[in-house]
Amino acid sequence: TFLGSSFVPSAYVSKSSGRNDFTSLFGSPIQFVGDANARLSLPPVNIEVQGGETRSLSDFLSSSASDPVLLGAKENSKGEAISQCRKLDDDGSSDGVVWECQQASVQWFGMQLTPVFVNRIQKNPSDGNVVISIIDAQTRIDSGGRLGNTLASAMKRSQFEGRNVIGWREETGAENSNTESQSYVLEGNLKLTLTIRLPSFLPVPPGFNKIGSKIVERTCRERLKQNLSDISNAYLIFLEQQQVATGLQ
Repeated sequence: TFLGSSFVPSAYVSKSSGRNDFTSLFGSPIQFVGDANARLSLPPVNIEVQGGETRSLSDFLSSSASDPVLLGAKENSKGEAISQCRKLDDDGSSDGVVWECQQASVQWFGMQLTPVFVNRIQKNPSDGNVVISIIDAQTRIDSGGRLGNTLASAMKRSQFEGRNVIGWREETGAENSNTESQSYVLEGNLKLTLTIRLPSFLPVPPGFNKIGSKIVERTCRERLKQNLSDISNAYLIFLEQQQVATGLQ
């Protein structure tokens, strides 16, 4: 889950004094920060589709066919969408395409949350990368938690900032001596910051920021690794569909 559910704010009992040791933030913002990197090597694949024409990984990631997987669109085991995206703007400019994406719901502090991100996709094939940025966000509270409406209200006002940079390059070597076969390397960097402003009367334990950031860091790492795997699988499916359509298979 995005922020996990393993840490619930409660009274922190100091071992030295046996007293409740709370830190009150008096409405100051709390930031949970994650920064993750991942790398994935794709096995050699036949990229020819017809008459010497090819469909490279760059072709796929530069096309609109890659948008859903870049945005993290997912289905559950029943094939039901657990994240939904709709295109908001595409004027063909270099500023990219804007999407609104309802993320998969998560459990956090006993609450069921559904983040909704407005993402901009900027594709830079000449540089070998795609940048997916969060330009706006909101959090929907599907069900409350043990802290009631106070934390739920704070979460509705939470702010997300972040971006995911996906890069690719051809991998050279003896195993790629076949001109119809090509290997690729995918690399990603995911940065995410969640900012929450808690009311002054809601105490939190010492280390709340650090613990929360560790959860975000771990989640970024896991999700980026999964995203690269999903991109690899989506490219192989795209390539296979192109080959079937042209009668190569």
